[in-house]
Amino acid sequence: MVPQAATSTLVIEDAVLDRRLRRPADLARFAVTIIAIATVGLLAYVAQGTTTGIEQDIAQGATRLPAPLILITNLVSGFGALIFPAVVALDLLIRRRTRQLVESIGGLLATVLILSIASWTLIQSDSARLLLAFAGTIDPATAVPFNVVIGGLAAFTTVARIMSRPRWNVLAGIVLGSIALADILGGGVTAAGLGVSLLAGWATGLLIRYLLGTDTTRPSGNEIAKALGALGLPLTLLRAAEVLESGRRYDASTTDGQRIDLIVLDRDLEGAGLAQAIYRSVRLRDDTGGSGTSMRRRLERIALNSWAISTAGISTQHLIAVAEVGPDAAVLAFEHVPGRTFEATGHRLGDAELAGAWEIVRDLQAAQIAHRALIATNFLQANDGRVYVRGLEDGTVAASDVLLRIDLAEALVTLSLAADPARAIQAGRVVLGDVGLARALPALQPVALSPYTRGLLKENRDLLTTLRATILNNLPETEVEQIEIERVKPRTLLTIVAGSIAAYLLLTQLGKVNFIEVFRAADTKWLLIGLGFSAVTYVAATLALSGVVPERLSFWKTFQAQWAASFATLVAPPTLGSVAINIRYLSKQGMHSALAGASVAVAQALAFFSHIALLFIAVIVAGTSSDFTFRPPRTAIIGFLVIALSASVLLTIPKVRLWATEKVQPIFSQVVPRLSSLANQPAKLATGVFGVLLLNVAYCMCLVASVRAFTPTGSVAAIALVYLAASVVGQAAPTPGGLGAVEAAVAAGLTATGIDPGVAISATLVFRLWTFWVPTIPGWLAFQNLQRTGDL
Repeated sequence: MVPQAATSTLVIEDAVLDRRLRRPADLARFAVTIIAIATVGLLAYVAQGTTTGIEQDIAQGATRLPAPLILITNLVSGFGALIFPAVVALDLLIRRRTRQLVESIGGLLATVLILSIASWTLIQSDSARLLLAFAGTIDPATAVPFNVVIGGLAAFTTVARIMSRPRWNVLAGIVLGSIALADILGGGVTAAGLGVSLLAGWATGLLIRYLLGTDTTRPSGNEIAKALGALGLPLTLLRAAEVLESGRRYDASTTDGQRIDLIVLDRDLEGAGLAQAIYRSVRLRDDTGGSGTSMRRRLERIALNSWAISTAGISTQHLIAVAEVGPDAAVLAFEHVPGRTFEATGHRLGDAELAGAWEIVRDLQAAQIAHRALIATNFLQANDGRVYVRGLEDGTVAASDVLLRIDLAEALVTLSLAADPARAIQAGRVVLGDVGLARALPALQPVALSPYTRGLLKENRDLLTTLRATILNNLPETEVEQIEIERVKPRTLLTIVAGSIAAYLLLTQLGKVNFIEVFRAADTKWLLIGLGFSAVTYVAATLALSGVVPERLSFWKTFQAQWAASFATLVAPPTLGSVAINIRYLSKQGMHSALAGASVAVAQALAFFSHIALLFIAVIVAGTSSDFTFRPPRTAIIGFLVIALSASVLLTIPKVRLWATEKVQPIFSQVVPRLSSLANQPAKLATGVFGVLLLNVAYCMCLVASVRAFTPTGSVAAIALVYLAASVVGQAAPTPGGLGAVEAAVAAGLTATGIDPGVAISATLVFRLWTFWVPTIPGWLAFQNLQRTGDL
């Protein structure tokens, strides 16, 4: 700490400010620019016809500009490329920014080098498509894919921070725009090439700014004291207390002996927490990403939240004053409350402190204010025994029900960690009531909690389960309201991306297929047989589910539920969709959700073991020749040995064994008790096993019939083996119904058995038509009917 004396009565205790620092906003902009470069390049390559048409329209429009304007553009682009950097350099020298000038020139040269190497690499690649996309010609001798001038100037202006200065940013825009327009008029480069050049220069400049740092705009202690003195708060002491995500916290004393807490925000930390804010806004419903990255927006958000919480009569540090500290910083002054945070008290919270914290949560909920960070550091236990709330940076007024439930869950976890779960829940029941506390249940999941709380939960992995079980035990007769907290799940995002890729690949293949010719060449008898076997699979699925549920189920409703599950696979991976539909169907039949999940888990376990057994049998039969000698394919043996050895080696690693145990143990804990109850009903269990076997056999025979509709070649065992192996691939694929993965696996497998590739594709299309696309129509009708009757 370095003490300074601004006046004879002012003492400043502050860390020495770094003259240069790395700004998070520069790194965030760099990441966005890289994504933009990849997007422009991909669009130019994939949608070449569209981009070429746009470029032609731009070029034609540019040629129709008035001749004087074109002349001015050429003059500005020619002289501007020489004069503009010189003027900027002179300005930096006058302002004594020699280092910034050197870094700006370095950014310019680095960009020129990068774009030159990229141009040479692209020309040497001999890719006519790439040359046409970025250079507008396929002649390597005349191709100039990227404009090093516009890229270099973009890097130069970025490092020199010209775009953040009024008037200068207009001048820079005119020069860069004139160079781009002159290039378009001259036909030397495409719009994609210009875009990548400009973005590459911006990215290089941002990276240099982040790596080498920029001059700080953080205010000194004297500047902060001067700003507060102008508001009638002259200081005698200013002490740095804490570094925040977007600024710093100070302890201060005024000349009349009043202690105040200061929060100083500055532009140097703009962009801090941006990645986390984007992540939360994408993952969670109704989450706006907090207070954003702008200093001004954070300032206004804190002031608004402080006013709203104080107006609601909630114990908090009242806002005294707000002031700017120069053009790049601001200060907020709060009254000082002597005490210590819940984090500092450890696990020694008393019942009075727990009740005080829950009263704050109750009042926040009543005022519809979401704090969004109810962690131990933001609960303050004052010396007079009262509990206060602070940390208002990310709060939201007029908050949605989802955000309020997340707040409630965060407070429950925080107080459980600060005391113990039983006492925290009991105090919450007293203040909020059982129903009020139960509103936290849907949000008791890691994704809804703050990063700070998630970090603490890593050392208390069973806490969320304990909290859920305890609250549910207090409400045995109440059905917990299900609220969708997540907006987008990672698996959903993966499904969308993978589904789009699979659809693109599949449609590309289907575009080459004449469906009229396919069905004209097919044997109608075998087509109808295949359709019949597809219908049998739903009877088998009905028997499989009915057989693993000790309770009596309506065959017709269960049959409809299996058709509804086929409709669900349109938007979810195959297993996930059917499991969700069956669990919900069983729950609607009056079965407890835990028992419903256990029954479906038993059905899945039986399906897994029957699938493996049939796969093993198919391998043996397919590898057995007419003289009954077993000769399985060498590749199958090698593949089996590689998988077995790899699994054995991985299981020797303790972390892998622990991960496998954590994944398998919950399944067995559900399956074994349910199987035990079914052991007393052998007829039920036999029905379930028969249904599971029939399900796999019917699918195999559907594929056999689809092949026989086009050719008599291929043994039944080999075709069945293809389905069983492709089904495994489809279950692992994240796409809806295994789209793309199943088609590729089945077609490749049939071709490997010796069937003509064209016939294999035709048979695959018919098989998927019968088992995936056609069932969605009755599946939708069944889904609607079950929802109408309240059975789904």
